[in-house]
Amino acid sequence: MAKRKFEFTAFAALAVSLLLAAPAEASIINAASGSFVNVSSAVASAPAGSTILIPPGTNIWTQTLSLNNGVSIKGSGTNQTVIIDEVSRANNGGQIFILTGNPIYLTELSNLQLRGGVTNTSYNYYGSVVCSVTTATSWRIDHIMFNGLYAKNIATYGNAASVIDHNTFLMRAIAIEDNGYVDGDQFGDQSYVLPPTYGLNSSNCLYIEDNFFTNIIGVPSGVCDGENGARVVFRYNTVWNDFFANHGTETGGRSRSERSFEVYGNSFNYSPSANGYPYYTIADIRGGSGVIFSNTANGYVSIVALRNFRSTDAYCAQWYPFCGANGTNPWDSNSPTLYLSGTSSAQNGSGYLQVSGANWTNNQWVGYTLVNTNNFASYAVSTTNSYFSVVNSNSANTMYYLGTGLVQSHAPMTFNTGDHFKLYFVYVTLDQPGRGSGDLLHDNGQDSKGNELVINTVTGIASWPREILEPIYCWSNTLNGALAGMASPYPGIQSGRDFYNNTPKPNYTPFPNPHQLDIVNHLLPPVGFAVQTNAP
Repeated sequence: MAKRKFEFTAFAALAVSLLLAAPAEASIINAASGSFVNVSSAVASAPAGSTILIPPGTNIWTQTLSLNNGVSIKGSGTNQTVIIDEVSRANNGGQIFILTGNPIYLTELSNLQLRGGVTNTSYNYYGSVVCSVTTATSWRIDHIMFNGLYAKNIATYGNAASVIDHNTFLMRAIAIEDNGYVDGDQFGDQSYVLPPTYGLNSSNCLYIEDNFFTNIIGVPSGVCDGENGARVVFRYNTVWNDFFANHGTETGGRSRSERSFEVYGNSFNYSPSANGYPYYTIADIRGGSGVIFSNTANGYVSIVALRNFRSTDAYCAQWYPFCGANGTNPWDSNSPTLYLSGTSSAQNGSGYLQVSGANWTNNQWVGYTLVNTNNFASYAVSTTNSYFSVVNSNSANTMYYLGTGLVQSHAPMTFNTGDHFKLYFVYVTLDQPGRGSGDLLHDNGQDSKGNELVINTVTGIASWPREILEPIYCWSNTLNGALAGMASPYPGIQSGRDFYNNTPKPNYTPFPNPHQLDIVNHLLPPVGFAVQTNAP
């Protein structure tokens, strides 16, 4: 595990000043009870910078409380102050708390237990605790037990000094979803223009540290996920029977990939008795760039699974306007050459292409994109959205390609006798693992069919945004007791170009640990909390 250290930086002093500069009227206010009525009334009447202390007790909440006036909430302990979630899911609801950052005061939520209810058990994909904040604000979520919520536990938006620390997550769904980095950047376009913010430059990334995670439903759901240009640091956490994940630019609709990630100093453990043992990876990476180092993993098959779903699937109705990287998509960097075309001689339903009379050199087409122009997805909107995939081997007359297990939503591409094919080459795909800053993309109205139009603001049309190479670095990770690195079955994600094993990132220094907000107690220290250290 990486050495943990604390350096009192200017940022630390700024974080502390958020507390010390509070006006005299900022105080501790005792709510009459933990009922929604009493807590919301205390919040509404409290001066900015105050902390509402909730007494012990178990209360059912059916409404959402917004913390938008610089007021924090602190319970009496995770086994003493319990809020049961019975908030309606109607109209994308289901939020228990919505935190909006304050430019002067740290907004904190701590020392509570949030427990899943028995009536509203449909999943809330928008978050039980939502942090919707702006630059130059700060918030902290700490010492909370998220106990079996039927929801993403925390959903975050915006660019703030923020930390999620010393919590326990007993998960039925994704524990933490990070939805962006730049204020108002709905899809991540601006985040993908800005330079990277690693290590000492990452004060406004989302920090997730010193937490305990385990799923309680027997199926991993993801301890952390990110999209829309999100930037996250996941460090010194303990994970049981689950994994770290991010989205690529195939999330659905307009959303782009997570922009960057730093995953280090964590302990990942998968129980032999758990479903899916040994689990396939501790980190499923589908886009963006980052560092993954000094993690320990037991009960897993790999440290990192690098994936690029756009290179194996059309998905155009769901992924419009970016669609898939089929070799002619303007959003990718493509060779202009059509390398081969013809018809298949394979038997109907074959999971490979066979061409009678071909005399190819073994594996000469590895990494090329094979399109079956007769094989359409049911949602295809034009002939450019035929099924396709990336060739991973070939013999003298047969091509094999990535298929089942790496393709989502529909069966993998097959060939019938007489099907027509084309062969292209994609240099780089939009937002693939190992790519960083590029040209700004922008919405530009709709076409005559109501489809959303997006342009590259530099070229004025849909075109490759010239994203720079920003490799993923992986080092000092142990897998089942042995040093291990990362690999990818996708030929377009290349070792020595898009990622490096056993190589520290040049000029990288981790952000001081613990995070400055992690060591700042907001008027009252945490009470009645102990992080679980063993699997349940």
